[in-house]
Amino acid sequence: MAKFYVQSGSIRGVVDCYDSECAAVWIVNRVMNQLAPISDEAIYDGEDNADVGMFALDDSIRISERGFNRDDCEVLDTHMAFVQWHQLKRAIEAIHQQLNDKFDNE
Repeated sequence: MAKFYVQSGSIRGVVDCYDSECAAVWIVNRVMNQLAPISDEAIYDGEDNADVGMFALDDSIRISERGFNRDDCEVLDTHMAFVQWHQLKRAIEAIHQQLNDKFDNE
């Protein structure tokens, strides 16, 4: 895995990921966990919670393998990273629910 320097708005961090899209989803996850550390149901169902996370980030996420504030960084759309994060959270919740249902029925 590569090391990525990820920044958007007031958030920045370094993460080991498979690719730049994974790094973008990571920064969205970091923001959502900081700003909306409430139940999963509230994050999924509450448009207001999603909006809170978007305010800490810019419209784009800057990602580089060489450092912060680089002119040669990759720039990804924050909204698309948020959509990917949301889909991932829903998939994890669905798997969790299926496992709970399976064990409840045994």
